[in-house]
Amino acid sequence: MSTTPHDAFFKALTSSPAVAADILRVLVARDAPEVAAAIDWDSLEQMPAEFVDEELRLIRADILFRVRIHGFEGFIFILLEHQSTVVTLMAFRLLAYMVGVWRSWLGKNTGATRLPLVVPVVIYNGETAWSAPTDFASIIDAPLEILDAMRAYVPSFRILLDDLSLAADATLEADHRLALAIAGLLALKHGHGIEADDPVIERLAHHLGVVSESPDGLEAIRPALYYCLTTAKNPAVGERLMSLLPGPAQEVQMSVAEMLREEGREEGREEGVEKGRDQGIERALLSILEQRFGALSPATRERIHAATPAQRADWLDHVLAAETLEDLLSR
Repeated sequence: MSTTPHDAFFKALTSSPAVAADILRVLVARDAPEVAAAIDWDSLEQMPAEFVDEELRLIRADILFRVRIHGFEGFIFILLEHQSTVVTLMAFRLLAYMVGVWRSWLGKNTGATRLPLVVPVVIYNGETAWSAPTDFASIIDAPLEILDAMRAYVPSFRILLDDLSLAADATLEADHRLALAIAGLLALKHGHGIEADDPVIERLAHHLGVVSESPDGLEAIRPALYYCLTTAKNPAVGERLMSLLPGPAQEVQMSVAEMLREEGREEGREEGVEKGRDQGIERALLSILEQRFGALSPATRERIHAATPAQRADWLDHVLAAETLEDLLSR
């Protein structure tokens, strides 16, 4: 599973048990208030979220929390989904993760005859509303009358979905208690690119300012500022955000901006080194080809230039063993 700015920020945000509890309590209470009331939110503990399936393949989940529910052990699995295209078979993916949680748990509780509760949660911050099925049975390809008749024999669960694209900013502010949770959810909701004149910047600045005044608050806002500056569409967003933050928080933003500039310079250096290496391979390949097969046609030169760096490197490795030019280029 690749790491995106959205994933990295959400994991940093929920690394605080208090923030994670504030986000999840509201979500669970919305659909299942009796479950939210039964969960001991102070027991929320983040757990490793990597499992091995029967074919010994590693399954990497997003975030897994262990909680106590009426005194029993349970788990809440969170998947942050930020793709512009909704995943139709998301319920199946979650089932695989849930089975991974249970397998891991059984490996540590070998005498168990019952399984702990696993609550599958998707927090979605796509640009359009979620449209995929949230009920597992809905992805089974069978006529409705057959599915209804066989429902007792089909896995049955529903995804607990938080679609940030449909949530009003004011609702997020009213529902959650912690300023950092509110700022994080607002940032994720608008994380596809905040414009400089977007009113959400004022809301973000207010809540981040509140966090910055708490103990360790200046460090707590750093991931949010990094995320906002990384996903912003233009530098004016950072300038406006800074103008609205209190002085100490402005200093944190300046240090984050400098870190981003340094990362950009480092990426540029790495790209420059890689580009120079590839250009050297291309020149060497053309030189050896002309020595072996004579003058190259413009079409051949263009074909080599248009190839991927990996393809050119492969041709260079095999150029001396090739009997003809076409043998080499058809690899």
